[in-house]
This record gives sequence, structure tokens and C-alpha cells, in this order.
Amino acid sequence: TLTRITRQVSRLLDLNLECFRPEYFKLTGKESEKMDIHQLQIFANVAECKGFLAASKKMHLSQSTVSTHVSALEHELGKKLIRRTARNFELTEDGVKLYKYAVDILLLHRKAIMEVGGNGSEFLRIGTSSVPAQWFVPTILSGFLKKNVNTQVEMMSADSLDIIRRVKEGSLDIGFVGTKVEKQCKYIPLIKDHLVLAAPNTKEYQKIFAGESDSGESDLRQILEAPFLARRQYSGTMKEALGSLKYFGIEEEDLNIIATFDSAEMLRDCVEAGMGISILSYQMIRELHESGKILIYRLPEKEFCRELYLIYKNESFLPEIVKKFIQRSILKKNFKEIYVTY
Repeated sequence: TLTRITRQVSRLLDLNLECFRPEYFKLTGKESEKMDIHQLQIFANVAECKGFLAASKKMHLSQSTVSTHVSALEHELGKKLIRRTARNFELTEDGVKLYKYAVDILLLHRKAIMEVGGNGSEFLRIGTSSVPAQWFVPTILSGFLKKNVNTQVEMMSADSLDIIRRVKEGSLDIGFVGTKVEKQCKYIPLIKDHLVLAAPNTKEYQKIFAGESDSGESDLRQILEAPFLARRQYSGTMKEALGSLKYFGIEEEDLNIIATFDSAEMLRDCVEAGMGISILSYQMIRELHESGKILIYRLPEKEFCRELYLIYKNESFLPEIVKKFIQRSILKKNFKEIYVTY
């Protein structure tokens, strides 16, 4: 197995590919230095972080070091990999190609180390969206690490669709997300999550909420005329909420969206502060609701109840440590379902 992996890595690192033949070889007649794993890791991080500064902070390197390594790759390949302006950052077509190779190479490199055994330590890369991060991921992670003391974990937090993409590409081993979109990933349902319409506890919304009907449809339309706070498009909560609203014939353009948020926590705090209304996981606002700081409007459970998932890449090879983590994560004792109280 190790021989097979070594050959795969060697083949991927042999970048005498048609799309990456450096033209300057012909000009200088010199053999270039071979790119190494560290360079590819830096380039992959720059691509994923969408910038040199963010990548340098993540890798604990200086920004100049990161920039130098990427420039060295561009010089070696004779191709521009990143298009940089004062405001924008994007990979060129060749940069996208190299990023895909880099992800494959780094994954194979990691598999080789894990299969050989290394120094006995194991490594997991886990990503989580905001609701699982606040709800049950800390419990799962703590219990797992107590049983697997030689395991190191790298955690990241992002929107559900970002996590799904990274799991599919191989830059994450495990993800916890609030929506299901990608066939290349395996989804394990963990627990149901109730979405509610949250509003600041003001006399205006108290009056509206006091008159809610059994069907909810007419009042829901009336409430949604209020300023609406939205998550960005990669949010699982936002994706599921918009899908559910279509049941009532309500489209995204019908909402009075006044602000879009990267952070679920900041959005929740802005609802509490009176900025507007939003559809959120009940788990995210439960304490604020129970303390009387936020009002919630009952939404039909059939349409506004979703699954939260553990996901991993659907492939034949799964490191043993990933299998162990999955087995530990699906234990029912990790979960305490939170029911919406009114």
C-alpha cells in the first residue's frame, strides 16, 4: 500500500504536465528545483483563506514568507497562479488546476504517514457550522480526545456549504453541517433542529405575535414585511429557511433584507438589539428566548425542522482515526434534543 501511495505522490509531483510545462526551462536550459510538500501546503492555504495575510496567520508564518513561497511556485511553473489587485483575490485558471493537484498530493502524503504509523500520533481535520459548534460538537470532541490521547485535532468554523466543499475536496476529514447538497459526501443524520422566526422583544412584535393564526400563513407574510437580517448564501440555516418559505410562496426577493451576516452569533445579537427579524435555529436563541430578550414566532414544524449531519468524503480509503471518530460521534448520549417552548 505504501509503495502504491508513494508512486501516486511521485506521479502527481512530476509536473511535466502539458498544462504546467515551464516555458523558462527552454530559455535557461536549466532544471528547476522540485516543489515540495511545504510549498504546496502554503499555496493550498492561500487559496482556501483567499489571501496571504489570513494564510500566514493560520500557518503561523510571516506574510513575506508565504508570498515568497507562492512566487517561487509561479517562477518554477512559469505560470501566474494568483490574480491580485488592491480589492480582489482569485486563482487563475492554472492556479485552480494546481490547487486540485495540491489537495490530492497533501491528502496522499497524509495517508502515507498515517499508514506507516509515524510516531504514534494521529491527526484529524474537522469543520463545523455554527449550530453544531454551539450545540454538541464540544461534547463529542471532548469525549473522543479523552479516549484517544495521541490524537491532534485541527478545528475550523465556517458556513455549511463551505464545510461541505472542503470535505469533498479532501482538505477536511469530517464536517458537521445543517444542510445536504453534495453527492460526493456521505451524510449521517444526527439530530433534528427546529427553525424559528426570531424578533426583538418590543411592543410592536408582541402585538403582531399575539395575533398569530393556526395556519400561520397570513401573519407570516405580515411579519416578513419587517426588516430582515439574513445569513450569507453559504449558510445551511439560510438555505433551509429559504427552501421552507417557498412552501408559503415566499421567495428571497420578497423579504425586506437590510443586512447580511457572516456570523450567526452577530446576527442573533443584532436581532436582540432591535435591528430586525430573522429565521434562526432555536438552539441559537434558546437562552435569550427563555430570559425574555427575544420573541419567537411558531413556524410549521413539518416545513421548518431540519436534520443536522456528520459528513465525510465518500471514498474507499478512510483512516482508522476517522472511522473511530465517526463511531464515537453517532452515539446517542452525545445529543440532547432541544424542543421549542412557547
